[in-house]
Amino acid sequence: MAECVLSLIVAETVQRSTNQEKQGYDTGYRFVEQMSERRLGTDPLEVMKFLCKELWFGMFGKQVDKLQTNHRGVFVLKDFQFRWLSRVSCADLEAKAAYEEKLLRYACGVLRGALANLGLEAAVTANAQAPACSFSVQLKT
Repeated sequence: MAECVLSLIVAETVQRSTNQEKQGYDTGYRFVEQMSERRLGTDPLEVMKFLCKELWFGMFGKQVDKLQTNHRGVFVLKDFQFRWLSRVSCADLEAKAAYEEKLLRYACGVLRGALANLGLEAAVTANAQAPACSFSVQLKT
């Protein structure tokens, strides 16, 4: 039930917001504030593991499928069944692509906000082949 409500809230936010990335940032920041009982420190790998396990589970009911890093501040999170994309349906392919783009901007904002709350500044981009999605996180030094 909670997942269904979250999906509806995200859909409404994405549709109505003019700045999905900023809205997502605020959501991610507050979400981590509510769920993080312990301080992690700023070790990038530990923070990313927290995001891939705890944050992802809290938002999507599962962990990230794959986490990769080049050990130089770049992380790639892969979700082979990204729930927000797997639930998008629309007969008009252009409208569907536009909505998916908004969803991805919102999701990138969520990750940036969560990272900011955990003490890391980053640039986040997304690549999708619905329903699979990968997020590239470039930490700023």
